[in-house]
Amino acid sequence: MTGPEMTPAGVESLRLLGDVEGLIRALSPAHPVEVRRAAAASLGDLVDGRAVEPLIGILGEKEEQVRLAAVLSLAKIGDPRAVPPLVNLLADTDGDVRTATVIALGMVGDRSSVPSLISAISDPHTPVRDAVAWALGAIKDERAVRPLIKALSDPEWHVRMEAEWALLEIGQPSVKSLIAALHDEGVRWKAAGVLVKLGSIALESLKKALNETGDPNIRQGGEWALRKIQELKAKMKERDPFAGRNIPKR
Repeated sequence: MTGPEMTPAGVESLRLLGDVEGLIRALSPAHPVEVRRAAAASLGDLVDGRAVEPLIGILGEKEEQVRLAAVLSLAKIGDPRAVPPLVNLLADTDGDVRTATVIALGMVGDRSSVPSLISAISDPHTPVRDAVAWALGAIKDERAVRPLIKALSDPEWHVRMEAEWALLEIGQPSVKSLIAALHDEGVRWKAAGVLVKLGSIALESLKKALNETGDPNIRQGGEWALRKIQELKAKMKERDPFAGRNIPKR
């Protein structure tokens, strides 16, 4: 089943048998594209470390669908050995491959990929930028905070939404830079909105900044955010059926 007569159906049989070595052999360029693609995808389903190096070896495959299947399988396996070759693939000419590569790096979660992901946040292909914001939020590295704040002004709304989610995932380390971003008219209200969603996490830092700053822009956005956080806290307290009650201990 591993000779030139190999078919996608044969690959599926190997997958069902859990035959990792057979699937690795099916990656050979002697086989048709559809067989190599199916074998690459199946190796990801089996999540076996033996497949990492062979999958890395076909990241330079000229057929986009084979490269894409290899990237997605490396994402499923999640082995950090794949990070350097995946980072190199961020320069791929195909936007879909670059998008899948960013997602793979986010799934692996290795912080060594963060600088390269930050560079990719300006990719001309919108799905790549969208995926980068998600990946940076998944990795939760504070080096990404300022680039993510800049992405709050991205022309595409879903990139802005992913950037906001990522900043919320990073949490406390993003607060100081979000407050500083209130000076920037281009992202002021987006940054203020993220601070509101961070809620109590941002409260003390906001109060301190407002006491110390003479910047009218920071005061404008900061006072609004502070007021909204306090209003939300008051509403939450009103809706808490146990607020103000002494609950007896058992």
